[in-house]
Amino acid sequence: MKFNKLIMTFFFFIATTMFAETKEVDKLFEKVNQAPTPEEKKELIEELKKKLAQKNIKAREEADAIIKAKQKIPLKPYNDSSLKK
Repeated sequence: MKFNKLIMTFFFFIATTMFAETKEVDKLFEKVNQAPTPEEKKELIEELKKKLAQKNIKAREEADAIIKAKQKIPLKPYNDSSLKK
């Protein structure tokens, strides 16, 4: 039961963090759309590419960690009937 709470807390943390990062990317995207000159637009697009790449790497690492944690969960519940005899 404690493990389930830990997993739920982890997912909540990930969801809130991803939402905050999305706002940052959205703000940068709006700046790109409102850029007055092509040079400034180009610079903002490069910055946006870097932010998205960082976000993608972080999401991939988190997904790999979740997959590894899930692989460690036993498929069957532990049966201790042999110990009780």
